[in-house]
Amino acid sequence: MSPAQAVSDAITVSGSATYCQRTSMPPEAMLTVRIEDTSRADRPAQALAEVREVFGARQVPIGFALTVPRSAVDPRAVYTLRATINVGGELRFATTRRSAVPGAGADARVELVLEAVAPMPEVGTASASTSTAGLSLPATFAGVLPCADCVGVANTLTLRADGLYRLRRTYIGKPGDPTAEIGRWTVDASGQQITLGRGGTMQRFTVVGEEALRQLDRLGQPIQSAANLELRRTAQLDAIAELLRWRGEFVYLADAATFTDCASGLRWPVALTGDYLAAERRHVQTRSEPGAPLVLTFDGHLEVRAGIDGTVREHMVVDRLGGSESGATCNSAPVGQGSGSRSTGQP
Repeated sequence: MSPAQAVSDAITVSGSATYCQRTSMPPEAMLTVRIEDTSRADRPAQALAEVREVFGARQVPIGFALTVPRSAVDPRAVYTLRATINVGGELRFATTRRSAVPGAGADARVELVLEAVAPMPEVGTASASTSTAGLSLPATFAGVLPCADCVGVANTLTLRADGLYRLRRTYIGKPGDPTAEIGRWTVDASGQQITLGRGGTMQRFTVVGEEALRQLDRLGQPIQSAANLELRRTAQLDAIAELLRWRGEFVYLADAATFTDCASGLRWPVALTGDYLAAERRHVQTRSEPGAPLVLTFDGHLEVRAGIDGTVREHMVVDRLGGSESGATCNSAPVGQGSGSRSTGQP
């Protein structure tokens, strides 16, 4: 194949990304730009291409260029550009308006304007403190821990500063799909021991500097073993953005909806996409009184987007609505429920 043929077989989408706020980014700030297939509202956007640019000594506007094989482009699909700026794994800026990729199948140039992201509100009695725990968050830790009846359990644990955690597990040498548990993590008075979840699913770790967590027994005591008991910090953050099974209180009031997760106690506004309308209708038809919560189970994901007031923040997206529990609340859940959630797709 000649160089001219190679060029004709690829599509390039280029441009620059900027924001209007008068603030500077540190050298480690990361610009990420993705081309996403947003044709279907009933599933998370599928990435077609992605590019990452470290700021270094630069400030906005920062240029980008993405190349996509022409054969990968479906002329019937709708493709959009999405950009974010992260610092140390923390989202600072994101695009809020849909930027369509013009002329599917042709080169394009697009100028992106990002908006500052508002901090997410937190609900619940337990609060994680990054200074108390001695950890820079969010962060991901990974390692293979001992297993009683298998080769080992591959663990990937992501901790967020708002107290949310996601723990992925793969039982090596055993049948079955990987699992993903979500919930709230807390830190003890010493600031050196963290606890994941509650009740029968509770796990404890001691903080080993910034780089590792060491597994403890269920009473919080050291485990005497020659086996590896540490989860090590990974270079890249494994953000909590995949499709997960959620259970919590859905409330629709004054033309807006919120979702409070039973596992973590955290609350998010609900995005007006996916199965949102089905969830709203079920709430209106089933609630005991205006403003009363309805416990829903659904497959969904967290996504930063603009709300109905234009504020950019993290939202809960209800991708596939499941069951509901009339008259129930998170506090009235049976023992053992609401302490975690399992993934519905990739681990």
